[in-house]
Amino acid sequence: MEYIQKARELGEALLHTPEVTKLKEVEAEIKKDPVAWAAFEEYQEKERNIVTAQMFSKVPSEKDTLSLIDLKMRLIRQHPTIRTFFTFQQDFERIMATVNLTITTTIYGFPSTDQLPFPKELKNLAQQLLNNIGGGKDIPEMQIPEGFKLPEGFNFGDFKK
Repeated sequence: MEYIQKARELGEALLHTPEVTKLKEVEAEIKKDPVAWAAFEEYQEKERNIVTAQMFSKVPSEKDTLSLIDLKMRLIRQHPTIRTFFTFQQDFERIMATVNLTITTTIYGFPSTDQLPFPKELKNLAQQLLNNIGGGKDIPEMQIPEGFKLPEGFNFGDFKK
């Protein structure tokens, strides 16, 4: 299972990124404030419960989801270090999104920007991202099945100027 070893290597590489380093530093700062740390642990526990439920194909209740969002907003307002943590967490999530997109496009190929239902301005940005994650290699173009339709009510026209 060479791919498991490669996943571990990727995890090790990500562990040493500036984004993860910053997250760990800010988390250490949060731990210095017992009130902030207790509130942060409460948030993490609620988030874990929702993620665990989703892993078992359960849809979290609207009440639980709204409660988590409300708690996050209160923490952001009350604790500057927690606000900083969430900012750095977004930076790391962008890296993970790029990693996931790279893996997906390696498996399924790249969409051409003409296949993307985005306004022209976004297509140019999408093409830059696709060029970047392709690493200069010629990766096959993704094949979109004939007759493919976006889900009902899904409209990218709202993004146009």
